[in-house]
Amino acid sequence: MKNIKKTAGKLFAMILTVTVSVSCAVSTGIFTASAYTAPKEGKIFYNKTMYDKYGKAEGIVLDSLKNFDEEIDISSLNVPRSDVAEFFKVLTLTHPELYYVNQGFSYSYYPSEDKVASIYPEYTISKSEYATQKKSLDKEVERILSLVDENMTDSEKALVIHDELAIMSEYSTSDYNKADIYNSLVEKTSVCQGYALAYSYMLSLVGIDSELVDSNSMNHMWNKVHIGSAWYNVDVTWDDPINDRPGHAQHTYFLLSDNAIQNLPSKHYDYTISYGANSTKYDNYEIHNFDTRLCEVNGEFYGFVNNNSSANKGALLKYKLDSNTYEKKLKLNERWSAGGNSYWINTFMSLEKYNDTLYFNTSDAVYSYDVETGRQAVAASDINGVSVSSGRLCYGMVLKGDAMYVAVSDSPNNKATLQYVKRVDKGNLAIGMTNYVMTASTNSAEKAYYGDANGDGKINISDATAIQKAIVGIVNQNEIERINSDVNFDSDITVIDATTIQMYIVGLI
Repeated sequence: MKNIKKTAGKLFAMILTVTVSVSCAVSTGIFTASAYTAPKEGKIFYNKTMYDKYGKAEGIVLDSLKNFDEEIDISSLNVPRSDVAEFFKVLTLTHPELYYVNQGFSYSYYPSEDKVASIYPEYTISKSEYATQKKSLDKEVERILSLVDENMTDSEKALVIHDELAIMSEYSTSDYNKADIYNSLVEKTSVCQGYALAYSYMLSLVGIDSELVDSNSMNHMWNKVHIGSAWYNVDVTWDDPINDRPGHAQHTYFLLSDNAIQNLPSKHYDYTISYGANSTKYDNYEIHNFDTRLCEVNGEFYGFVNNNSSANKGALLKYKLDSNTYEKKLKLNERWSAGGNSYWINTFMSLEKYNDTLYFNTSDAVYSYDVETGRQAVAASDINGVSVSSGRLCYGMVLKGDAMYVAVSDSPNNKATLQYVKRVDKGNLAIGMTNYVMTASTNSAEKAYYGDANGDGKINISDATAIQKAIVGIVNQNEIERINSDVNFDSDITVIDATTIQMYIVGLI
């Protein structure tokens, strides 16, 4: 029988901890999503040399980690002690769904062969706690995937996910251990590694390959993304201002060549290149001047340019990313007071979409814009606490489901406060429509399916009956069921809603 020794892995735990602090942390997890399903799942790469060496180990170790096994026998893989730390790091980084697996671990080995026999993982949460967290993570993943359309090009899918992560997440300046996809996607705050892992994970779900790139000298991690036949750098963290600006996503570091990202004023350096980003296709595109979300409506993308150095400052553009062509749809001559007779040189519009209507802010109001008719209308004005005289203006806006918020501050250089304004006007009938709405019970955006009064995912006579029972107090509906029941959007649940559902079922509406 071979002599086996076990080490607590203190040295290895320290090495991994150093690696984590350099690249901001680790995470992973496999989740189901119903909004968009890619024909194939994209791959995530990190340290390709190590991956190629031990790629066959994925199945063995992954299954055990997903099962929260306390011991994993890897004796058949012939992993020397000198490789085990990096082997484990590569495995967990390239599977961000394993966010509950600690980077520190113990192992046993054969002294005569210097070969690792078994790994003894450490888990940051229990299996039951993971089951609870997974529900929240699944819900958020599905919501983000609902923004992606199968007809989008890969570059457009990468853009949509980039913008959502930059807008919904905030860089963690107080806890540098927030570095996994649960932190980024659910808690919505993380350091660079959390952004990078979340981006790679979401890209994999839409069928796009990516690489995690880190620099010890920069203490930073970002991504490379495979679009067409070329690789490009994307740094979502640096496109999300540290002094968080709600409603704004920069694109300075989106789809850049190695040459471009290494020569910007805030350059990236000292990183290993597994896949060279040699294509300069997007380096000088207009995309880098947008600092709002680019919203897709009927296959076209729209965004505001706020940058004073751009000829398109203050313009809403219909923009085609892959051809770098655009059409001006609106030109706003808005100014933001800097006090007295002074004004900021940039503008600060944000752009959001609900159904197929665009919404944007000025310094003191929110407007809607219909891309088909070109009609612009006031969606919200006389916003509480917002005025030139008070010095507090709107420096952005966001939609959380159907809830409209404005980012209020006394300066674009100071942290803004998100202030609730109203719910988006939805017209007068939406039965059969699916969308996200803000709920008070969860304080998050939940998926609504208008007409599904009993929450079974279908619209039939049972829903009309559920409304009638709710009206007379026989059943108590939860918040999302009540939202689904109000199909005529009059903020009241009455027999009219039940009748509307009956008419919908027989095809009269």
